[in-house]
Amino acid sequence: MNEKDREKKEKLKLQKQFGIHLIKLREAKGLTAAELGRLCYLERSSIARLETGRINPSLFILKKLSSGMEIDLEELFKGFK
Repeated sequence: MNEKDREKKEKLKLQKQFGIHLIKLREAKGLTAAELGRLCYLERSSIARLETGRINPSLFILKKLSSGMEIDLEELFKGFK
């Protein structure tokens, strides 16, 4: 496996780990994916793609998620490995 393939694999792994973390945060707030989407002004399908690790969130999306869940951006990453 070359370096480019390793980086792609690592990126996908990180996206999936963030998705799992996002689900935990959302559920701790007692929100469904659809409710989080409405609070963040995002489509429910976008939340699903984030939670399954299919997309890499931009800083803007991360800020929208933290605002929607009423947590600091820093809290969005707390406990995320």
